[in-house]
Amino acid sequence: MQNHQPRNREKRKQILLYMISFATEQGRQPSVREIGTAAGLQSTSTTAGYLRRMVNEGLLAQSGQARRNYFVTRYAAEQLRSAG
Repeated sequence: MQNHQPRNREKRKQILLYMISFATEQGRQPSVREIGTAAGLQSTSTTAGYLRRMVNEGLLAQSGQARRNYFVTRYAAEQLRSAG
């Protein structure tokens, strides 16, 4: 099995940085629509696809069935720090 780099690495980084910044400033997690708007994505469906893939990669986690249930994992935060 090949180990390939995720597509749209910069878009994923942009999403992670936005989510961290938003949670710090607002005290809550952003909605899927807010994430999509910030990342320049055209639809909530496209945004949800990114978020699902990022959960599968361990960059995001979900907490229950709440609308704003995605959050950045410690693993993702460490990856961002090491990438500089």
